Amino acid sequence: MLLAAAMTIILAWPEASPEAVRRAQELGAQTVVVPLSGKAPSGVGVEVIAATAASGDAIAAARQAGYSGVMIHAPEREADLRLLLASHGRFVRIVSLAPSQAHWDVSPAMAAVRAGQWPGLRRADEAAGATELPWINANLHLYSWLEGFFPGREPVLDYEPPAETLQFEGAETALAEAWAFGGSVILRLPSFYREGLARGDARALAAWERLRQVAEFLRRSGGGPREPASTLAILIPAWNDEFEEILNLAWRQQLSPRAIPAERFDAPRGLRLAAVPNHTPPPETQRRLRAFAAAGGHVLVTPEPGRTAERWWGEAGPPDQQDGLEMFRLGRGTIRLLEEPALDPFVFALDLREQLGMDNPLGRGLHGLDVRLWNASTVLPVLRRSGQGRVLVVLIAYGRWLDHDFLAGARGSFRAARMEMPAAPAAAVKLMPRGGRVEWNQPGLHRIAIVTLEESGR
Repeated sequence: MLLAAAMTIILAWPEASPEAVRRAQELGAQTVVVPLSGKAPSGVGVEVIAATAASGDAIAAARQAGYSGVMIHAPEREADLRLLLASHGRFVRIVSLAPSQAHWDVSPAMAAVRAGQWPGLRRADEAAGATELPWINANLHLYSWLEGFFPGREPVLDYEPPAETLQFEGAETALAEAWAFGGSVILRLPSFYREGLARGDARALAAWERLRQVAEFLRRSGGGPREPASTLAILIPAWNDEFEEILNLAWRQQLSPRAIPAERFDAPRGLRLAAVPNHTPPPETQRRLRAFAAAGGHVLVTPEPGRTAERWWGEAGPPDQQDGLEMFRLGRGTIRLLEEPALDPFVFALDLREQLGMDNPLGRGLHGLDVRLWNASTVLPVLRRSGQGRVLVVLIAYGRWLDHDFLAGARGSFRAARMEMPAAPAAAVKLMPRGGRVEWNQPGLHRIAIVTLEESGR
């Protein structure tokens, strides 16, 4: 496993009480965030942070009461935040930012972006539109946005659970998602979960024990790999509802895409397909995309809604026509133009899946996908690189722990693999080569599995 700093676990509790500290200690959380209320509760090994108003008086009151620091919501003006940070230094430990403020520099504090949802599955009778697939609520696309747009910063999300949810397992998934990106989450438990713990409810206690198992596993597994290993990138000109949903649906199709700001595109190693949906990239990005295609990469373009696509790739020869797709040869690669804009993110995600999957030696099927899962529609993979010659497939289960085996596969040539899961001993994985990829039998899934693949020739 990658030897990295332990994951930062931050528990938020609705009252400043000894129970808040005790629960943080049981979970192994380094920090607990509580409302500012009287003298700070004490506890060994846990920093108690006060959630306060973004004002000098409130921050000073927290210091006076013995708290280790404060968490504040950023004020409307960045200049006002900078003044608070200059006045109170590292005592301001966490700054919660609205998505429109995500680009603000809050150093030396931790930036937590108020985005995301309680992860898990919608009700059993709810499918995702007309697809008949389980409707997964996930935050992987948000972590990939933060990682792609703010690469020098730990990606941290700050969201509330639904008030009356009984999906207690969402807390385990929240930690697993954050770990996969080397990030963190302000973990708040649903009110029924906390109340059940207080009265000794069997279901709540069982959920808490599973959460402790997952938290302990993630702490032992280090801070999480940070470098994405996906061969698919989606270029995003600006973060808004349109592009968030495009990225979200691509993650829901188990594609594990990178998110790259359109104006900062520079093809990372191993990239095969760069998607440019619904916008014309800036001139320097156009040049880099042409160079990427000439070197053997593929670029998938959709026109801006209501406009004819600008053919910025220049003289690329007559296109091949393929069912609503024009394919232009450019050097050793291609520019692929879809006739219609990506107005339906689900359909566009299927287009991405097909284009990536068909890029395989046989030229058919979906063998070119970076990761492929069979009979595991409630599992989403995160593909990472952990040091030289190691690829990590991080599998996250949404909903209950899976007790049935399923088949998994990854593109590439690998000589060995190792699997780690909560509440199970680490074990070697028997790999089955399948022509440009490997497959293995996944023996269920205890919330998160880390499959470390050792590349051949290393």
